[in-house]
Amino acid sequence: MSEFVQKKNTNIISVTELNTSAKKLLENDFSSVWVTGEVSNFRSYDSGHWYFKIKDKDSEIQCVMFKFRNSSINKKPLDGDNLILKGNVSMYVARGSYQFQVDQIEYAGEGVLLKNFEDLKKRLTEEGIFDAEHKKIIPKLIKNIAVITSPNGAVIQDIKNVLSRRAPLMKVYLIPSLVQGEGSEINLIDSFEKILKLHKKEKIDVVVIARGGGSLEDLWSFNSEKLARKIHEFEIPVISAIGHETDFTICDFVSDLRAPTPSSAAEILSGFFVNIIDSITLYKSQLKKELNSKLLILSNSLEMTSKSLINPQTKLKEDSLRTDELSNKLKYLLNSFVTEKKYLIERNILTIKKLNPKNYINTVNNQISTLEKSLKVLSKNIVNIKKETFKGIVKELEALSPLEILARGYSITKIKSSQRIIRDSKNLKIGDIISSVVADSEIESKITKID
Repeated sequence: MSEFVQKKNTNIISVTELNTSAKKLLENDFSSVWVTGEVSNFRSYDSGHWYFKIKDKDSEIQCVMFKFRNSSINKKPLDGDNLILKGNVSMYVARGSYQFQVDQIEYAGEGVLLKNFEDLKKRLTEEGIFDAEHKKIIPKLIKNIAVITSPNGAVIQDIKNVLSRRAPLMKVYLIPSLVQGEGSEINLIDSFEKILKLHKKEKIDVVVIARGGGSLEDLWSFNSEKLARKIHEFEIPVISAIGHETDFTICDFVSDLRAPTPSSAAEILSGFFVNIIDSITLYKSQLKKELNSKLLILSNSLEMTSKSLINPQTKLKEDSLRTDELSNKLKYLLNSFVTEKKYLIERNILTIKKLNPKNYINTVNNQISTLEKSLKVLSKNIVNIKKETFKGIVKELEALSPLEILARGYSITKIKSSQRIIRDSKNLKIGDIISSVVADSEIESKITKID
């Protein structure tokens, strides 16, 4: 009878084939499983592999975590630890025993949160709300920012400090909110509704949702599905600046831009303003350098001219003509220089106007107007200095003039009829009319006696 059953059964397989089939079934059906339990019989071999059991009050299962999986784990599990493990069920074919191959270890508590985080992240990713096509562009020119954060933390001060230094014209509106604990999720969602009301009055350009670092539990409010969908549907661009650089939340993935820290968010928003200010500073420096160079050349030329004085009267006329020439040249150069810089500034203004930031352009125009006034004042001061120098030269020439000699009490006496200067009494006779030129007048006399 036994022989007959054996012949009729055409599906006879070996033990190895049976175990191999069971292995495939287990690996297919339990390819990514989360399991929790208490550690026992933990052993770490020289090969680097870890072997242990995970159990609850009724059952246990043998676990293995290979070296290439556990090399990044900082803390080895200990017997009695409550763990949450991620991995797959497999079978050791040679012995016919199955085991749990561990890919990831989390300690109970935080591990539950992490699993929920991963599940939500996976589901929203598959839904497509993290896709780049949904990301709104962060504008370059920003006037008003709404910051959702705690009013008592350092975050809002960090953001304001960065913006006051890099973009003082940017206005920050604090939307106070709880950022952790009971009620924080609803509070954060309500903050977006407050921003929409504010947007109707002030036109908010960008929203920053921010808080400092913390544990996964501290940041859990920012892993809310409702909050993620609110950000996804929000009409204003949103920047996420939550935690430290290594912290990631669902808000980071759904926001239009993620900043590593709140201060980094402020630096990103103020980047365009910093570039504009740097450009104006560069133009100002170039303008000052070129003007000083021109003035130095003119100053050296004027100095060389003053040293070449020969005849006081002639030199006075030459200096007068040369001063007028230099003055006209200086005015021409300054006008040309100002015209050129005006052209460059106007060209930059036109470039900025293409972005239509009306208020910011008005501010830049005011700065340019102030710069132009400063240039005119500087030019006027330079001309005044050169005029004072010229007056000094004139005074030196006057000191050498014959009129100065007359002013000290000397006179020039001439025969009136011939206008010949009298140098000897032999040239005179009784009855001649003579004229004496003193400092401020001319005196006529008649010769009545020659002694």
